[in-house]
Amino acid sequence: MKTASYENEIQSLKQSAMSSANEIHSLKSAAAMSADKFQALKESSSDEIKALKTSSTNEIKLLKEEIYAMKSARMNSAGGMERRFVLGTNSFAEKPAFTASLVHHITNLGSYQTIIFDNVITNDLGAYNNITGIFTAPFNGTYFFTATVMSHSGEYIVSEICINGQSLVYMYSYDTKYEQGTNSVVLVLKAGDSVWVRHHDTQGSKAYGAKFSSFSGFML
Repeated sequence: MKTASYENEIQSLKQSAMSSANEIHSLKSAAAMSADKFQALKESSSDEIKALKTSSTNEIKLLKEEIYAMKSARMNSAGGMERRFVLGTNSFAEKPAFTASLVHHITNLGSYQTIIFDNVITNDLGAYNNITGIFTAPFNGTYFFTATVMSHSGEYIVSEICINGQSLVYMYSYDTKYEQGTNSVVLVLKAGDSVWVRHHDTQGSKAYGAKFSSFSGFML
């Protein structure tokens, strides 16, 4: 009888141990699931925080640009044309200004052909294009331009400063040796207006380079 009683107790202990093991396994599974949920929540929160930081940074940048733009507008309305706000840079740019000279000689100018001053000396804001020879106004305002064109020895040449293809002032050069023709003009321009120097009709055909001919302009 005692042996049977012991066996029953042992069987009961085994079942209890098995039940405890199952409970421990269930607890471990629950803990693992909780850990996975916590990690997912942590990653989700991290992504949300990053998104909020990015959004806040962009909003602050836009607000700064708006503030600078409003300051620039107040300056311009008060007649302060010294500096212009450049969007996307959080800074002000100086007025456009340029000087370019002619390095190579031109010996066969066509009628009203553009004289391209290829050697850029100064080009604030990049408004002058030394490939096309054209200055394009970046802002509304008053500008000053001057040009000098030298003729070849014993030759003459007539050139002109023009705006959007319209002749404004002429430069005449002639002598038994070399001579320079110079002229200047003050213009009220709109943003996008173009100013350049070109040959006048068919008057002469040679422009002397070697930096003796030049084209300059700036915003007043």
